[in-house]
Amino acid sequence: MDSDKSGPGRRADPLTAGHRDEVLVEAARRTLRALGASAVAVYLPVPAEPLLGAAVAAIEPLGIGLLERLSINDDIYPSTTSYRTGKTAVAHSIDVLAKHPGLAAFAPYPLTIASAPLEAPGKRFGTISAYWPGVFREVRPAELDQLAAAGRDVARELAPLAAAGVSMEAGEVPLVAPVRDTRDAVGEDAARVADMSPFLYHVQQIAFRLSRASSLEDVACEVSRRVVTGFMARSTVITTLKNGRLRVVGAAGCSQAFLRQLERLHQNTALPEELAMAERRQLYFGPADRRTRERAEAEGQEGDAERQVWMVSPLLAGSQVFGTCSISFADDGRCFAAERAALSSLTPILGHTFERIRANDASQSLARKLQEMLLPRMLPSVPGLACTSRYVHTGGGLELGGDWYDLIRLPTGEVTAVIGDVQGHSTAATVVMGQLRSAVRAYATDGAGPATLLRRTNRLLVELNTELFATCCCAWLDPETGLMRVATAGHPPPLIRTGSGSYRDIQPNVGPPLGIDADYDYSDVSVSLEPGALLAFYTDGFLNAGPGHALSPGVIDAALAASDGQLEAIADEVVRRTTGSPPAADDAALLLLRYEEPAERARHYVRRLEIPRRDLQGVQRARWFLHTSLAEWNLSALDDEAQLLLSEIVTNALVHADSDVDLRLRRYPDYLRVEVRDSDPHPAINVGTPGEAQAEGGRGVMIVSTLASAWGNSPSGRGKTVWFELAL
Repeated sequence: MDSDKSGPGRRADPLTAGHRDEVLVEAARRTLRALGASAVAVYLPVPAEPLLGAAVAAIEPLGIGLLERLSINDDIYPSTTSYRTGKTAVAHSIDVLAKHPGLAAFAPYPLTIASAPLEAPGKRFGTISAYWPGVFREVRPAELDQLAAAGRDVARELAPLAAAGVSMEAGEVPLVAPVRDTRDAVGEDAARVADMSPFLYHVQQIAFRLSRASSLEDVACEVSRRVVTGFMARSTVITTLKNGRLRVVGAAGCSQAFLRQLERLHQNTALPEELAMAERRQLYFGPADRRTRERAEAEGQEGDAERQVWMVSPLLAGSQVFGTCSISFADDGRCFAAERAALSSLTPILGHTFERIRANDASQSLARKLQEMLLPRMLPSVPGLACTSRYVHTGGGLELGGDWYDLIRLPTGEVTAVIGDVQGHSTAATVVMGQLRSAVRAYATDGAGPATLLRRTNRLLVELNTELFATCCCAWLDPETGLMRVATAGHPPPLIRTGSGSYRDIQPNVGPPLGIDADYDYSDVSVSLEPGALLAFYTDGFLNAGPGHALSPGVIDAALAASDGQLEAIADEVVRRTTGSPPAADDAALLLLRYEEPAERARHYVRRLEIPRRDLQGVQRARWFLHTSLAEWNLSALDDEAQLLLSEIVTNALVHADSDVDLRLRRYPDYLRVEVRDSDPHPAINVGTPGEAQAEGGRGVMIVSTLASAWGNSPSGRGKTVWFELAL
């Protein structure tokens, strides 16, 4: 073992960190042999966290049950108990699993654990812990004394190193050593078994962590970190196969030229990764093989990057190939049998993890597409009323939420705002949500007021016999007069903030949820709104976000302060403050309305143009529409700049969204606002995106970002709104 090597996260310089690790490894080996344990680990504090971390470990093949991170405040672990009290402590894995059942993957068989502090005069560095397999093994007093003596001996050796400035903190990944240095192993077979123990340990740790990984990037990060540090590898690169081409999802120690070459690969080339996929087996390339030259970052002396061996494996799950995993080691004349065996154990785990993540991504994409199809494509344009919406998904796979919202423009000029939530988080809830939304829209268009609308929808849900109930809040609003009527069925009423900053407590009669009592007679309450009033309709995903995150007047006020009063920015801030971290336990829907002024007065300052998809004259019509509107508003001075920005975002919508486009112009006293809405939920190409994204669409968004006084991408129903503002 080269004890001078240290992995990422070790904060001292390589020589002194290596010296410390050599002391700890030899102490762990010595203690393991003396006590007949299967593993001995030395724990040190983790930087800036209340944790102990395994710094080094000596293990037998069955010694893989140790944990790498332990909360100092958790009294179930003997290591942390010993660290806090300065005394020896003993526990059984059954006791630990009773409190933390999720750790069973680390200890698939019973273990007994004993710990002692690393104590020197005036200093406690950490703990040393021994692990024995077996059911309720009794740790004898003499063994505890031996362990305590080992802790004192290690502390005495660490004290001068700590005084010299050597770090006494655990790294990200422990240095794991076999019981014997291979140079001291007796017989070839014993050396081979000893060599495999650290690799088996790290493969088991990777397998546990990958079972919880949710993205290919998470997988690549964990594997690269563990392989480079734990396997003492020089380089690693993990790719995924997509549409016949490889895509790099994670790499360490590789040259940028090599990574670019990998991503340009097509199938049927002769490079190692393509050969491994074609032959469906692990391939080994020695340091003299020209096919693996110029892959690693140059390091040390000239040619050092080429004195490496490479192992390249396909990632398989059944008969399907999902990508490749390539690892290199410095060539020191070994046969690398243990490393090749470890990679053979690791790649099936990676292949099945890739398969699981891709399947989850596909099912989640399907679920979200279905749910988005049941939500409004875009909200209507109503003179005197600004509106926006947000839908926050929190479920995974095919678990769908039953939250919905709608804003319905009535033939008489009024609007009906609706928000609701069907019980449960399933496809059945989503189907019922779609039925209710259609019914509510039909009843509202037919002239039903809020109370009548809830009564009719309630009877419908009871008659559907779905065994599900739903909450719903319905509001009817006349933009000409500001009069609003609100009724609610088991749902929170909207938050209403006046233009002066106070909140209205409308106290509606909250009836039972829909689908419970077919004969319940819902009622509504009237409210008079003044211009500037802000209304927030929301589902309980915003209430269940945890302490300090629930939607409240304080959150609305903070969002207003952080957004300069822009409605789209207010919605983004509300979502960020309520559903960011920790994530909400349920989907969340938000509908924001701002009553700006009576509709008759507002009509002069709000203009709308619809452009059909694939309209070859759409951009030209949009430019003429803007030109004539600005002339009527005496804003012709903005014409050139506004025309340029409008052309870019309308072209982006028609070319990339492939949908109908809804153009809206709003003139305010101190700025002009232009909104372009389409049915594609993906945001416009981000500014500064490298490579192909800097093509036509990317440059267009960059122009908007440069010239507009404000702009943004905002989700809106099933699509999005790209907007910009110009100061007058």
